[in-house]
Amino acid sequence: MSDVVPSDRFSAIPERYQRRAREIATRVGEIDNLIRPAGKEAVRDAVIRLRCQLRPQPDTAAQDMAAEFVTACTDLPEWAISEAANDFLAGRVDNHTGQYMPTCAEFAKRAREIIRPFLAERSSLRIEAEKLVERATDDARRHRIEMERRDPAVRARVAKLHMDAIAGAPKRQALTHTGLSEERQKRLDALKVKREPQQSKLLETRILKSPKQ
Repeated sequence: MSDVVPSDRFSAIPERYQRRAREIATRVGEIDNLIRPAGKEAVRDAVIRLRCQLRPQPDTAAQDMAAEFVTACTDLPEWAISEAANDFLAGRVDNHTGQYMPTCAEFAKRAREIIRPFLAERSSLRIEAEKLVERATDDARRHRIEMERRDPAVRARVAKLHMDAIAGAPKRQALTHTGLSEERQKRLDALKVKREPQQSKLLETRILKSPKQ
């Protein structure tokens, strides 16, 4: 657990976050066991399988080739090495003719592609675990603020602070509409352009002009 969420911070978060932290720690532990590096024997067994079915690379010493395979695959799990060998022997690797032994780089690249989803999941779980404490702290802060807002004593104290802050400040003056005098209104009305009322043109439309059935 401490490698996912530190013990001192784990005990300080709510139970629902602790439960998720335990789930993350369990899954991370499973992935760590799944991608545990294999021993040299697993790499050598895969090389022997390939060597028995595929042609050797030209001008390559078998002993040197085996040593390079061990170096390239030393951090890979045994099952991924075996699956990579199966893919090469079954012709499931793009750009491989299926005739010659793959180079150590090609073989290691294929094995890493196999375990990449597990590495990505492990990385995302660790990021989530790092944010658990931050989320728990934010939730606790919001809960505390909400409880304080509901406290009558706190509300009264805030109201008093508000009244103290506005004490002595000039009051807002409402804007009053002065309006127009009767004489000025008459002058404005005299300036208006007089227009004849608009006649409706509905009677001139094709529908209304057509004879009734």
